[in-house]
Amino acid sequence: MISPGNYPWTVYRWQPAKLTIDFVGQDFTGQTFKSEVRAYQDAPDPALISLANAASPGEGISVSVATVGGVTTSTVEIRINETTIEGLPFTNPRGTDFVAVWDLVIGSGSAKARWLEGTFIVHGGSTQL
Repeated sequence: MISPGNYPWTVYRWQPAKLTIDFVGQDFTGQTFKSEVRAYQDAPDPALISLANAASPGEGISVSVATVGGVTTSTVEIRINETTIEGLPFTNPRGTDFVAVWDLVIGSGSAKARWLEGTFIVHGGSTQL
């Protein structure tokens, strides 16, 4: 079992979000990915956002694997559509950011593990296009 890394993620209310992370020394070919955003840890279903394997550039999680100089690196890309972010609640006091939690689970069954976790901050804005 691994201890997940702490990765705070800030997204912006009126635009799509993309997070790209290189996992050096890891080959995630054929793995199952899942990421959820919830209002707080262990919040009941349904999740505010639920992402799974998807082909880039669609909303969800994609992976590409490359070996350079004998070192394998899996590049994981997580994409959230603008409409999904716009659909998140405005529950905080006026003028403050919405703060939730998120994590990234890789693998399935007894081989799954949480690799990343942290706060998920939706930074407010004023311009809507």
